[in-house]
Amino acid sequence: MSDISQVLSFTLRDLNRQPARVLEAVRTYGIAEVRTRRGEVFTVVPKTSPKSGRAAIVAPDFQVLWRKQRELGHVPPPAKDSDWINRVIGGEA
Repeated sequence: MSDISQVLSFTLRDLNRQPARVLEAVRTYGIAEVRTRRGEVFTVVPKTSPKSGRAAIVAPDFQVLWRKQRELGHVPPPAKDSDWINRVIGGEA
């Protein structure tokens, strides 16, 4: 959790009318307080700890995909046509 000096305080009206702003503060600082008119204070914290960085992108297993395509009857073009296919994709043919 973050330092207690970083806790932002919101009203119940803020939570009702601008929930994205309150949740963004929770994401940024790890904690936010919501105060009611009666003086009650509620603490909003994320249920799970924030993840650092982005999740790793997992590349698909192309060998499995190609095997499934062959099982379905797909026949890849012959290797001699690859140059022509590349020119078509590049807009040259």
